[in-house]
Amino acid sequence: MINVVQLDTSLLGLQERKGEQVMHAEDFGPPEASCEHRIRIVTEETCRAAEARGLKSLLIPVINARAEQISPEAAARLMVSEVRRYLSLGSDIEEVTFALPDEKGVEAFRRVAVRQKIVCLGDSITYGYPDGPPCSWVTVVAAATGYPFINRGISGETTGQMLARFERDVAAEEPAYVIFAGGHNDGWMGISLAEVQENIIAVVNRAFANGICPILVLPSPLNIRQMLQCYEGTQEEARRYFTRLEQIRQWIRQYAGERGLLTLDFHTPLLDGNSGQGDPRYLLDGGHPTHQGYRILGEAVIKQLAGRLHFSNALME
Repeated sequence: MINVVQLDTSLLGLQERKGEQVMHAEDFGPPEASCEHRIRIVTEETCRAAEARGLKSLLIPVINARAEQISPEAAARLMVSEVRRYLSLGSDIEEVTFALPDEKGVEAFRRVAVRQKIVCLGDSITYGYPDGPPCSWVTVVAAATGYPFINRGISGETTGQMLARFERDVAAEEPAYVIFAGGHNDGWMGISLAEVQENIIAVVNRAFANGICPILVLPSPLNIRQMLQCYEGTQEEARRYFTRLEQIRQWIRQYAGERGLLTLDFHTPLLDGNSGQGDPRYLLDGGHPTHQGYRILGEAVIKQLAGRLHFSNALME
């Protein structure tokens, strides 16, 4: 749970305390690091230090000594999204409370902390092709969890096209999280891995800049034989698509590990363990899931997200 309170931070005696109990953003990051980067690092280190002490609850006093460099709104977006990212990886910390000395800061942090939405940004496999959102994994997860999941999947889109509509379809909703599920159409169209990487990194950076915690999806599997029965093309073309998608999948896994991002595995739940390809029982055309396939994906997402999403019970007055 994430809370925000107004508190006279001078009562905590922070000015007199020295050592590990007090962390300053200026002490973290390389000399050339931006103020925003330092704030993100010190937020993570604060959570890490609390967890190392076995704490279940953490109070973070926020004293902005660089108000001319970073506004309360920007600090709130950085710190709250960073806490959500840290907790999403499976932390034992159960509650984080931001304490601010002034009403303006409290309101800025509350506006980010009380967010409840989860936007799902993707292609046809997010949309629920061919029958649409009512049959999608997004609907399965929303019904089971009660969380406000928003389906922003558009069939045929690449990661670049999803990036282009990020402000409209994600940032404008002011969600707590964005689940980004792209790569299939990039692989199909032969878009270079370098370009896909740039697009995904840009989505992640835009998410954090808007106070949103990004979650990445490992693309679902393909079945080459089934694809060739449903679409025009040669076996060689299908295998190139298969290989490109696997490269995208491997890079997402690596990048998420390095960046400290939660990933959702859409690959394993639909996989035929014997062939290493998608299980034709759960695929409609070698790529898109059947109704049962979407249900399987939804159930897998529910399990993978259990205990990973963190919200606030507080409501804005």
